[in-house]
Amino acid sequence: MKKVFFSMIAILMLSTTVLMAQEPVKNEAKEGQAAIEQQVPVQDEKVEIKAEELPQAVRTTLATEEYKDWTIEKAYHLKTLDYYEVKLKNGAESKSVKFDKDGNVV
Repeated sequence: MKKVFFSMIAILMLSTTVLMAQEPVKNEAKEGQAAIEQQVPVQDEKVEIKAEELPQAVRTTLATEEYKDWTIEKAYHLKTLDYYEVKLKNGAESKSVKFDKDGNVV
């Protein structure tokens, strides 16, 4: 019985030694693949602008039937993504819509 007990302890110690001797796996980006941290900005630079400074394509979209009863409360330029965020108000209701430079909702 002692031999079985000591053999099990020896196997356990050997397996622990083998596991500890392995090299840790490195989390590196593969060739041609950028790391996720480089693709996603931590925080976009958001600058408040005047409604008149919105691109003509965004102003044209805001003039459509869908937004006719809404007034521009604030406008922002998200520089990193080159988007425009517009805070709209219609009475007590308000919403925020993001547009690209071509006036498409994103």
